[in-house]
Amino acid sequence: MSDRIEFEIVCPNDHNQTVSFTEKEFEEDLKSGTLVHHCNTCDTNWPPSAEEIAKIRKLFAKNSN
Repeated sequence: MSDRIEFEIVCPNDHNQTVSFTEKEFEEDLKSGTLVHHCNTCDTNWPPSAEEIAKIRKLFAKNSN
């Protein structure tokens, strides 16, 4: 089984985007302050909210069980 997870996010302009990370990539980008979501539809960048971060961490925890 791959340690990469794929999930949906919604940009501030209400476009659905699919992103994928390994837990290591996610935590390293988050720690370094370089974690920014990008919408390919409207070319918008935005930082993940605390709620999104918690949701992603929960998905990694669920995936590791």
